Amino acid sequence: MSRRLHREAGFTLLELLIALAIFAILSTLAYGSLRSALLNRDQSQQRTEQLARLQMAFLFISRDLGQVVNRPIRNTYGDTQLALFTPQQTYRLEFTRSGWNNPARTRRSTLQRVAYAIEDGELIRYSWRMLDRTDEKPTLSQSLLDGVEEFELRFLDNKNKWNKEWPVLNSDDNKQPPPLPVAIEVTLELQEWGRIRRLFRLPAGEGRP
Repeated sequence: MSRRLHREAGFTLLELLIALAIFAILSTLAYGSLRSALLNRDQSQQRTEQLARLQMAFLFISRDLGQVVNRPIRNTYGDTQLALFTPQQTYRLEFTRSGWNNPARTRRSTLQRVAYAIEDGELIRYSWRMLDRTDEKPTLSQSLLDGVEEFELRFLDNKNKWNKEWPVLNSDDNKQPPPLPVAIEVTLELQEWGRIRRLFRLPAGEGRP
């Protein structure tokens, strides 16, 4: 009698295999759910970081364009370059801005020459320590945003007309230096976010309404 009860209390090989199969299925489902949750977390974190970089890039652009001044410079050949213009090569936009912080109190101007360019899908901000250049190479370059497919600009003049280049070609305005645009529209074509457009109004200055 006792031997029969002891034998009935154990697991048969079939029961053990069934239990192991159920455990394997549950483990697979749990691993899949955990992997999916971790993947979603990584994707969410990546998009959050991309959004933060996008906001930072527009912050740099807004800060720079919000302090544009109508101060031309001279290049290494002694030729005058306008305070703000769209170069045909290398840079998409180059201009002079004020408000350059000087925490070390070095002997330099508070004006700074800045340029923006697209290189290998990155939005790069360039700057020079000196306005009138002794070297064409920028002093500092900073990558603001990656995954940039296009960087487009439009300029609103004081006649409320939009232009794709600055200064306006065939302009009748012969003032030296020419007035700054009233506003600049910046459009970024991004791999992750598509087309994003922002409008920046420039400080009022000479020749401005």
